[in-house]
Amino acid sequence: MRVYVEGFGCTQNLGEANALRRSAEAGGHSLVADPSEADVGVLVTCGVIGATEARMVRRWKELADRIPQMVVTGCLVPLRTGLLEGEGRARTTFLPIREQSRLPQLLEELPYHDEGRSAPRRSASPPYDEGSPISEVPIAQGCTSHCTYCFSRLARGTLRSVPLSRVLADVNGAVERGAREVRLASLDTSCWGAERAGEARLPELLHAVAELPGEFMVRVGMMSPQSLLGISPSYFAVLDHRRFFQFLHLPVQSGSDEVLGAMRRGYTVEEFRRCVEAGRSRLPELMLSTDLIVGFPTESDADFAKSLRLVEELDPEVVNVTRFSPRPMTPAARLPPLRSRLVKERSRQLAALRMRTARRRLERWIGRTVPALPLERGPGGTTVARLPNYLPVVLPREQRLGEWGAVRVDGCRSTYLLGTPVTAELAPPL
Repeated sequence: MRVYVEGFGCTQNLGEANALRRSAEAGGHSLVADPSEADVGVLVTCGVIGATEARMVRRWKELADRIPQMVVTGCLVPLRTGLLEGEGRARTTFLPIREQSRLPQLLEELPYHDEGRSAPRRSASPPYDEGSPISEVPIAQGCTSHCTYCFSRLARGTLRSVPLSRVLADVNGAVERGAREVRLASLDTSCWGAERAGEARLPELLHAVAELPGEFMVRVGMMSPQSLLGISPSYFAVLDHRRFFQFLHLPVQSGSDEVLGAMRRGYTVEEFRRCVEAGRSRLPELMLSTDLIVGFPTESDADFAKSLRLVEELDPEVVNVTRFSPRPMTPAARLPPLRSRLVKERSRQLAALRMRTARRRLERWIGRTVPALPLERGPGGTTVARLPNYLPVVLPREQRLGEWGAVRVDGCRSTYLLGTPVTAELAPPL
């Protein structure tokens, strides 16, 4: 069969979409980059907020109108499959996240519909990460947290870490396919291995990854302060290895202990600060990315002011701002919501602050010549490269992807640097 796969949402979802593509291909099916050429469409869904969920439903309907058979997986399965109603539902199979490995078998069981479809054309670019300099590697399902607002935790369940040997094989496979950046992903990377008492934890996993052959860099994905606290010294020690981007995605979600308690996040603002300080003391150039939820139902004016002060105090390079979205079956959805106008105003204030603080952090790079790894094509013939701490620098023309070079930083915007290549090649920052 000819199979089209589309993934949405977090890095883990994208990694799972690529794994589904590879498993379909390994099962003897051909991949197509155009849904109109497909016999079967596979949609990996995200349900993190209500707007995203609505977008997933619309996309399923669009694909179901063009493809004879659909397979839907990801975070809307099985919790929200009732939303997928219409003519295409009878031709849709729902595949739970933890059963994604049986996609090849499922494809064999689906009826084949030729319907005069054209033979698949060779795509100008591969429909997945084959040969791409970036590859996502999921390292766990679920997590150990019990956040009152989180739909993803309900969808993915309790923590089930991918065995170390499997992670190493997946990273090695990505590198062999041409990856120069490997993104380790899960709902909370720092809790990897926590369900297995006395066995390896994330620092040990990273030590093993660092020993793999090949020239590649690793970005460790999102983690919770709750689980990072117990491994903080050893984690930042291994992050100091040349193999890893010195990058920390650590969502705080609120600057108020009262709101964090209502969210059931499992840590205090001071504990979050300690994690950040531990990282910055070991890695002075550490890039900090954090997340904040605005308008949680219990958030008062005083609570919101604490979030503003925390951003001012810590100066993160990235602050992802999300307005609270009540998700079905979560405890927070039962709380009386704040006025939408108030939430919108708080979101506007925090967004303006994050742009100012991010620019302040980025301006200190102007005038420096630094190593950078080109990884993506940007708009208008530009190239997006990454510094060793993962800061993005936009270069004015197309560069060869996957090879370190020296870049002079000439300026910045609020979310990225602007640079000019000064040498053709530069050894990686060993």
